[in-house]
Amino acid sequence: MTDFEAIDALLAAAREEVPLPPAEKRRTLREELRLSRTQVARALGVSPSTVAGR
Repeated sequence: MTDFEAIDALLAAAREEVPLPPAEKRRTLREELRLSRTQVARALGVSPSTVAGR
């Protein structure tokens, strides 16, 4: 099982939707994990500009 499949399985098992943290917190988390906008966009299946909020 890949890391992404493991994450998908955890999310599928979640019973309660939780709102996303504010944009600034999401950005901080991404930067702390040293992930680029392109990496996050690719994992989510969106464009890097979507991750950038443009």
